[in-house]
Amino acid sequence: MIHKNVNVKFDRPSKKTHLRDIVWVVVTLKAFKHFFKLTGYYLVNYVVGRYKATVGKNNKIHPTVIFRQGERIFIGEGCLLNHNNILQAGKGVGRIVIGNYVQTGPNVMMFAFNHNTENNGVPMILQDYTDGDIVIEDDVWIGAGSIITAGVTIGKGSVIGAGSVVTKDVPPYSFYAGTPAKLIKQR
Repeated sequence: MIHKNVNVKFDRPSKKTHLRDIVWVVVTLKAFKHFFKLTGYYLVNYVVGRYKATVGKNNKIHPTVIFRQGERIFIGEGCLLNHNNILQAGKGVGRIVIGNYVQTGPNVMMFAFNHNTENNGVPMILQDYTDGDIVIEDDVWIGAGSIITAGVTIGKGSVIGAGSVVTKDVPPYSFYAGTPAKLIKQR
């Protein structure tokens, strides 16, 4: 049954109920299993990815930035990558190349791959991927919550407005914003 816009009264659990639930979960084996999965996820995404990435000097990279396929991520010097950024290089060859003095707002995502959708007889999750380099040239500012897709180059000195989805190349010294991102004005 699908419920649409049903008014309900929500009685918030007490602190005592929360504490009881926490104690119960901690003493079960599920808690240990979850802890080890979470530790593995942390190590793969935050530690190994950052270790494999090529990162220049004098960068400020927030500890919550995720690097996936870090061996194909290259970051110049003097960059600021804000909290909760996700840098996902391609599955095989797609790279993320970030120039010097690039800054990102929080929650920026870059994906140098995409799922194929060409074969209707095969579920999309089982199809291969398409990789494409993401190149962000020097002195670029990418606003909070923006998404940069595979195969995109953002030209030197450009600004991407918050919440934008960049699906095509951005020429140098341009302001782009929107979904999909479009030219607002030249710098």
